[in-house]
Amino acid sequence: MRNLLLLLSLVLSGAWAQDRPELTGVWRLDAGHSAFSETRLKAQTLSIRQEDESIKVEESTTEESGKERKLEYECNTNGRECAVKLNGQAAKLSAYYSGAVLVFMEQRRGTDSTTRKRLKTSEDGNTLTIEIANLGRPGQKPDSLVYAKQPPSAK
Repeated sequence: MRNLLLLLSLVLSGAWAQDRPELTGVWRLDAGHSAFSETRLKAQTLSIRQEDESIKVEESTTEESGKERKLEYECNTNGRECAVKLNGQAAKLSAYYSGAVLVFMEQRRGTDSTTRKRLKTSEDGNTLTIEIANLGRPGQKPDSLVYAKQPPSAK
């Protein structure tokens, strides 16, 4: 009986892990296939390291104005809140999997606005789409940012 339960739990955990998107790697923004509402990015690179129960993201962004900024944050992926700094501002971040999508919920200190980011990879794993919705603006259409996976040596 114990062996059967162990086998069943291994099979179910393997099936559950296969549902998760494979996000580890370096991703470059494909502005031509992205849809922006307000934010205008000239270039952006994401370096993502995904573990079983956590994720680390390094963002390198160049805005249309030429201003460059870098962000780095790490959080668990079980939905528990993480305290992070985003652009020098204290923020609360939580991340969890919803099937084949990783969802980030972001609440910046001093604001009532919450941002939801939904990360989903293409079937072949070479394209990452991030849907960004400001939940404080119900009528606003979400941004859709499309990224191309870079070869392992790129950064």
